[in-house]
Amino acid sequence: MKKSVLNWIGRTVAVTAIAAAAATTGWAQSAGGSSVDSEFARELKLVEALKVYNAQLKDQIAAQSKANTEIQASIQSAQGLEPQVAPLLGKMVSALDKFVKADLPFKLEERQKSVNLLKNLMVDTTASTSVRFRSIMDIYSAELEYGTTVEAYDSVLNIDGQETPVDMLRVGRVGLYYQTKDQKTSAMYDNTNKTWKVLPSSENREIRKAIKVAAKTVAPELLSLTINAPEGA
Repeated sequence: MKKSVLNWIGRTVAVTAIAAAAATTGWAQSAGGSSVDSEFARELKLVEALKVYNAQLKDQIAAQSKANTEIQASIQSAQGLEPQVAPLLGKMVSALDKFVKADLPFKLEERQKSVNLLKNLMVDTTASTSVRFRSIMDIYSAELEYGTTVEAYDSVLNIDGQETPVDMLRVGRVGLYYQTKDQKTSAMYDNTNKTWKVLPSSENREIRKAIKVAAKTVAPELLSLTINAPEGA
């Protein structure tokens, strides 16, 4: 009897152990299956994203190829226009040279130097048409700006045969003035006669004030300056 009870207990323990093992194995397989499914889903999403990215790259390459073709066509077209552009650039430099010589003589040495550099560039065989054109337009832009600005700067003029330091005042292209450093003599350039005309001493104060405004050492204000009458007036 005792032996039968022991056998029964042994069989019960064995069945319980087998059931527990089976349950553990089933859980492990279930957990493993879930992990594989998740990994597969992630990989699938990555593949789809790569497909979209590749499609975008394909469109970009096609667009770049088209742009490259258009650029090459433009280059070929520009090369055909070069013989026509070169004479135009020469005329632009010549016109600029004449303009500077006829204009008010402010910063004359500096401006003539710029024109001479353009002349040298026009005969420089290593310079491309685009470089020549860009350089000419830079000088044209600078000359255009002179007409809309005021400026004060130091200079040295030959006054009565003596080199004299002065303060220069440029008001656009309307007027060009100088005042000696002692502020006792002021003059205005007469572009018609190409000479300096000394102004009455009563105008020294107004010229000095204008110089300070142009130099931005005082706040802008309304000024009263003598100017040349327009030609033909």
